Amino acid sequence: MFPYLAMLAVPACLTLSGVRRAGIVLLLVAAFYWLMVGFRFHVGMDWNNYIYIYDARKAETFAQVLTAREPGYGFLSWVAARSGLGVLFLNAASALVFCWGLFAVARRCPDPLLAIVVATPLLVVAFAMSGTRQAIATGLIYYLFATWEKRQTASRVLMVALASLFHFSAIFIGIFVALGVKAPVPVRVFGVVVVGLIFLVAVRMAPVSMDAYSRLYVGAQSKLSAPGAIAQVAPLALAGVIYLALRERWTALFGDDQLMRSLAWGALIDLPVILISSVGAYRFGLYFWPLAMYVYSGLPSLSPSATGRAFLRLSFVVISFALLIGWLMFANNSWPWLPYENWLLQPGGAGLLRPATR
Repeated sequence: MFPYLAMLAVPACLTLSGVRRAGIVLLLVAAFYWLMVGFRFHVGMDWNNYIYIYDARKAETFAQVLTAREPGYGFLSWVAARSGLGVLFLNAASALVFCWGLFAVARRCPDPLLAIVVATPLLVVAFAMSGTRQAIATGLIYYLFATWEKRQTASRVLMVALASLFHFSAIFIGIFVALGVKAPVPVRVFGVVVVGLIFLVAVRMAPVSMDAYSRLYVGAQSKLSAPGAIAQVAPLALAGVIYLALRERWTALFGDDQLMRSLAWGALIDLPVILISSVGAYRFGLYFWPLAMYVYSGLPSLSPSATGRAFLRLSFVVISFALLIGWLMFANNSWPWLPYENWLLQPGGAGLLRPATR
């Protein structure tokens, strides 16, 4: 457990010591996180599953890879196989894209290092150290969110399309692209409807892909479940409540932000989705973490006193450590994360497949 605590302690100590906007410091923290996430070894619930996926993909032709489900990840697997870099390259590439997007969002937050602290337990450790494909998709979407105001609608659409090549769930962000179009409300509503139709067409054209997602996420006999999904989604919904409740003060201090407003409503809507599909709500909720990072890192700035700001900052650090320890100790699926191992520290010839038990 100590490596995870040390990982969280780095940005926590920096934010508590008063570091706010030091670009080189944030870059060094990003490099450290990439080494921890990208070069993990025998870590994560899906570790063996991705090895099996890689073994299946490396025997396919280039044409088969591009026409299979999630061709972006298939192409990466093809490159990894042909170059001889293997599955460890896939993890490193996935973590690089994820950290790129994560730290791009953090740089936009009022307190970048506190934003990383808040995201570390449930997003970086519990998710990015396992879900390689969706980690790439979320990294791309996070970068899109971080550069949202600089992009035209066409550029946003292209980023969403690119992310969906790695995990189909990313197409859901098309709704926020439609809502962000500078047009009258009826036009934006029409855009949301169009995105929904595109989603349905994609489902129709890729039944095998969607059957797999249905079995995993919403099927009655689903192999996956997320009894702890409420613990994953609730912090995002709470961030949405805080943002909407304090919107006037927030706007006065940081300016109006249409994207964050839309994400706040989306996070609230995602909460009752747990009643339909707990894992589905969790998977879609992953795209709302930029909202949580933005809100929780900005709350201390709303306090009129230095003591209040320090207290809030310390509170978020303590809560983050409690979440990390609690998840590692008590989550029903956290055992594949313990102990933490890193590929850079393994002896030569170490086996890739993780034993079924430890």
